[in-house]
Amino acid sequence: MSEDGRYILVDAATGQEIERTDVTCGQLEDQITGLQRDVRAWSMRYGELKRDKDIAAKHHPLYGDGELAFRHWKAACNHKRSPFTSDRFWLVLPFLENKKYGLKLVLRAIEGAEHDAFEVTRRNGSIRRFDEWERIFKNAGSFEEFCNKAPIKREESK
Repeated sequence: MSEDGRYILVDAATGQEIERTDVTCGQLEDQITGLQRDVRAWSMRYGELKRDKDIAAKHHPLYGDGELAFRHWKAACNHKRSPFTSDRFWLVLPFLENKKYGLKLVLRAIEGAEHDAFEVTRRNGSIRRFDEWERIFKNAGSFEEFCNKAPIKREESK
């Protein structure tokens, strides 16, 4: 508190005065309490929206196709512990809905990730593969690149 009875806000890093205020400690505590209440309310609304999004995903007509594609990706790319979440469903949904792509090309993109993913050798000798679900379905360009990496099958070449 300064000599004139006002509080001084000081930048902790530089020690320079930022502002002088007539606010008392009690008023600041009331503001903090109000802000904490707002954060809790926002957190609750976010949780409700997330639950609504999860429910909407599970009731979507293409959820089964997304789950099938995800199981194929888990087995093909050796990501056995990865869970199928609503976020991952919403990520693949535009490709499942698109008449140009559909489930057939989604599975082909996964095969491309399995067949020819970018790899880096770590310093400890292990190999890091860049074949993540999010990388495959990041955007149309990435998706099409993984489709192009898939090995060509005999019936496709005819």
